[in-house]
Amino acid sequence: MWRQAVSELRLHPGRFVATLIAIAISVGFIAAISVFVNSEQTALGKSTTMPLANADLFVTTLGLELPELVDTLEGVDGVRAVHEVPFGQSTILNFGDRSEVSMLYSVPPADLQWSELVDGRWPTSEQEIVLSRAGLDSLGADIGDSVSPDHDSATAFTIVGATDDPASLWSTVGYLQFGPEYVSTDYALVLDDRASAADAFDGVSEAAASLDPDIIVRTAAAERQTQLDDLTNQFDIFKYLLQTFGVVALLVGMITIANTFAILVAQRRRQVGLLRAVGASPGQVMGRIVVESLLLGVVGSLLGIALGFGVALIGGSITGSLYWGLDVRWGELLVALLAGVAATMISAIAPAIVASRVKPLEALQAVPTEAQARRAGLIRTILVALTAAIGVFLVVMSRINTERSVLWAVGAGAFLTVAVLAAAPFFVPPLLKLLGAVFGRTGPTARLAFTNAARNPKRAAATATALMLAVGLIVTLQVALATARTSGTESIHATYPVDFTVSFADDEVPADLIQRLEGMEGVAGVRTLPAKQLDNDVVAFDRNGLLRELGKRIAEDAHPQDGEVVVSEGSLLAQGQDTVTLPGANGDVTLKVVTGTGLEYYQASVTTATLEQLAGDPVEREIWITLKDRGDLQAINQVVKVLETVPDAFFGASGAGAILVLNQVLDVMLIVLTGLLGVAMVIALVGVSNTLGLSVIERQRESALLRALGMQRSGLRWMLLVEALALVGVGVLIGLVAGMFFGWLGVSSTLLMMPGENVQLHFSIDVLYTAGLIAVCLVAAVLASLLPGQKAASAPPTEALAAD
Repeated sequence: MWRQAVSELRLHPGRFVATLIAIAISVGFIAAISVFVNSEQTALGKSTTMPLANADLFVTTLGLELPELVDTLEGVDGVRAVHEVPFGQSTILNFGDRSEVSMLYSVPPADLQWSELVDGRWPTSEQEIVLSRAGLDSLGADIGDSVSPDHDSATAFTIVGATDDPASLWSTVGYLQFGPEYVSTDYALVLDDRASAADAFDGVSEAAASLDPDIIVRTAAAERQTQLDDLTNQFDIFKYLLQTFGVVALLVGMITIANTFAILVAQRRRQVGLLRAVGASPGQVMGRIVVESLLLGVVGSLLGIALGFGVALIGGSITGSLYWGLDVRWGELLVALLAGVAATMISAIAPAIVASRVKPLEALQAVPTEAQARRAGLIRTILVALTAAIGVFLVVMSRINTERSVLWAVGAGAFLTVAVLAAAPFFVPPLLKLLGAVFGRTGPTARLAFTNAARNPKRAAATATALMLAVGLIVTLQVALATARTSGTESIHATYPVDFTVSFADDEVPADLIQRLEGMEGVAGVRTLPAKQLDNDVVAFDRNGLLRELGKRIAEDAHPQDGEVVVSEGSLLAQGQDTVTLPGANGDVTLKVVTGTGLEYYQASVTTATLEQLAGDPVEREIWITLKDRGDLQAINQVVKVLETVPDAFFGASGAGAILVLNQVLDVMLIVLTGLLGVAMVIALVGVSNTLGLSVIERQRESALLRALGMQRSGLRWMLLVEALALVGVGVLIGLVAGMFFGWLGVSSTLLMMPGENVQLHFSIDVLYTAGLIAVCLVAAVLASLLPGQKAASAPPTEALAAD
């Protein structure tokens, strides 16, 4: 059995190339995630624990300041020096139009220094900074330049040196002379050369306990490991999340593998019949196919592990984590290898069972009997009807039970996905025939291509199914994010109609500020808002009047009537009261309190008539800034930098900032998740090429006969190209429709669980991304047909007709 399986793989390697590619990509994806994420985690852990790299013991008072602690510990035998652990904080540094996240440490004492200066000197004042060479390169700065922190653009640090600290995926490194207010209660102990951490541990513990029994003493190595373990828990969640995409890729690969073995079993039907006729048992037939799958799984998984290492090496070299080395966890890689082998064998079981159950005389027939086809169709119909009914029921429940809407929707998505994929043999062939009726009018070659594509319903359905799953997942993601973007944007427009609101607590708006803002290129307009000061530091203004004047949308729950005042839920004006009495121009004025959205806690919206009734003169203490483009990052940064230079300016609601954050988050999610799911799509497209390649072998005599009857080589290539486009087109079409539905289901269910957020659903499709996805699939279909088309066209008709 083993010898026959090896012989089959050796004599016909071309038949199994696609299977090996599918396995290698799936396992490689999982292996790359394991090695890369673990390596990034280790690199970050080692870099963040570098302040303890040269320490022997670690002591922490858990925030308790004990001035006598240093002298007490230095008196312990074997302790050479006691230092505060260098203080560190993450900060965004700006230089010109560039920004970089940098981990800034206080300058470490000589005993603890873990990096070396490659240029310049260490800081000697609070206005000086040293950056790593990687940080300087990222900012485009050099020694002598000045950088400013993002939270305080008025402060500038002069760069006086550069270190050899490596870069990482997350940040670079820098050093400052922090002020005396930055006090650390963690201490690093350096021992004499003759002393060991184990020998000094007891003495240090006793000395520390004499001051306070809650003081913690650890070896520096143990503390580094503790910090690394805390970091590991955070990274593991991220890693497991990414591995779910690996599972999706593996699932799509299993569909491709199962389809490959189904085609191979169909092609070897006569061979199986001859084996059964000469005495081979069903178990032997099944065992041979299972052994073939085992060998393919092992070889493909080993190739995948090697591919994963290569991807991790490339990724580590880009992020800089390769400086710390690769963190290879062989247990996780063994799981990836076993998963690849198991997926291959499981995918081959169904075709193997089919082959083993075929009787010798039936196997010698060209196609399965009609009774067999009916029996298989009945089982599939029952499965589809059952899963579809459950899925529809769960969709209805997601609309009724809104408190758990997302849970119901997830279950509905799972059952409906199974129903759609299982029903593929029922609707894929009719769709191919329908397309054939439409496009077949272009000529006999196109008609023949569509006929060939629909000739074997199960094969066509299995090929399209893998693509449906991959495309459906990507479209679900894109529709969900596009709908979330549109719905969120509309909600922000309604809640925060103004791009920037800036108020001044005690003074009027500076006149020169308005002029500076109006002179900026990205600013469309600046308006002042007259307001009256009320009790409890609340200001009242006719907000809606200015909004109508500017043509801005007003939230439905923010329309005050005469005699009403609209405030936010957390307003200082009226906490839990239905009415509020305020001083008026002609006596006290009692107003009805209404809560609404789009207001800060210190703001109250009234009508012009009500504002005139209140005591006091209107004072212009607030400005509204409107941008030409709410999502213009450069304009937003320019406005913020100008406002940061104005003392006592208070930033209120920022529609532009909310839009910017929303777009940035969704853009990153779209790019990253589409890339991750794109692996599954690549595997599915490999399956398309595989189906065409194996069908060329199967139709070798047929192609030769067509050539003998006058079809040109270009005609054969065109026929296979149309066939590939037909299979890909149907898969993409179903994936698009299903993806749109599931995307809508996910977002609408999420919004149903947030009734208080006042976000209305606005279904949307990212046209550019969706069109790009379709274009990629069609181009891939063309590429998938090249090799099979060349093979079919290059075979001489006489040789192909003579082939058995």
